[in-house]
Amino acid sequence: MRQLRYVTADVFTSVPFTGNQLAVVFGAEGLPTETLQAITREFNYAESTFVFAPERPDTTRRVRIFTPELELPFAGHPTLGTAHVLVATGEVAPTADDLARGAISVVLGENVGPVPVRVQLDGGVPTHGQFTTAKLPEERVEVTDLDALARVLSLSADDFVGGAHAPTGVDCGVPWLMLPVKSAEAVARARLDHVAWAEVLRDRWAAWPFVFAMTRGDDEAALAPHVRGCDIRARAFVPGSTVPEDPATGSANACLAGYLAARTPRDGTVRWEVAQGVEMGRPSRLSIEADVQQGAVRAVRVGGASIVMCEGTLRL
Repeated sequence: MRQLRYVTADVFTSVPFTGNQLAVVFGAEGLPTETLQAITREFNYAESTFVFAPERPDTTRRVRIFTPELELPFAGHPTLGTAHVLVATGEVAPTADDLARGAISVVLGENVGPVPVRVQLDGGVPTHGQFTTAKLPEERVEVTDLDALARVLSLSADDFVGGAHAPTGVDCGVPWLMLPVKSAEAVARARLDHVAWAEVLRDRWAAWPFVFAMTRGDDEAALAPHVRGCDIRARAFVPGSTVPEDPATGSANACLAGYLAARTPRDGTVRWEVAQGVEMGRPSRLSIEADVQQGAVRAVRVGGASIVMCEGTLRL
C-alpha cells in the first residue's frame, strides 16, 4: 500500500472555515495524471495541488494544479496556499536572513511558468502571502450584448456599469470575463443561468463570469469582520464544474487588478481590497495590486492570509 501525505488549508482568510479550501499533496512522484485527477475528485475542493521536487534551478518546487475536472496551468488560491503550506510545515525552511527580513521567497514551477510568492513571517510563522503573475494581462472583448450577459447572471442590462468599464475578457494565466456592475446589491442578486451561459459564453475564450462592484461605502453590517472595509465585492462563477461558484479566486482577481489598472489614469502602484465568497458563507479577503508605467500594466500581484486546517495520510 502506498501512502501520500496531505495538508489542507483555508486560503485568502485568517479565520477558520472561511476562505477557499485547498488540499496540498506530497509524495505523488510517478503517479499517472489520471490518479492525480482521481485524488482531486476525492477531496472535491475547487482545486488541489501536488508538490514535487523542482525541475528548474530557479524554482523552489514543481507544482501541478487540478480541479475535480481538469489540470490548470495556473490558479491563484492554490499558488498562495501551497506556498503557505510549504513554509508552515517546514518543507521549505526560512534562512536566518529570511527571519531577519520577516519574509521568505518561494518560487513555484507551474504549467504557466515560474510563479514567485513572497510569504510574510511573524516569528518564523507564515501569515500573509503575495504572488506575482507569470503572465501580464491580455484583454479581449468578445460579447457586447449587455442583455445577453444580463441573462447569464439573471440581472438587468441596467445593472452593468458600461462605458470604459464594459464587460471584457482578461487573462493573467486563466481567462475570466470581467463584469462590472453598479452595486454590491447587484453582485449579491446575481444568479447564474446555466442555459443562458451555454448559449452566450460556453465557447468563448473567457467563458467564466466574474461579477464585481466598487462598494462605495455600502452597508457592511452583515459582513464578517475580516472582510469589512473592502473596496470591491465580487463573485466568481465556474459553470460546468463540480464547484460552480468559487469563494476566493486568485486568478480572477489578478485579472481584475489588470483590468482596473488599465483604466486608472495614473502611473505607479494601484491597490484594492476585494471581498469574495460572502454569498457562499465563506467570506474571503484578497489584496490586489498592479504596477502601471506610461499607461501600461507592468506587474500584477495578489495577496492574502492562509491558515493550515488539517493534515493526514491518503492510502492508495
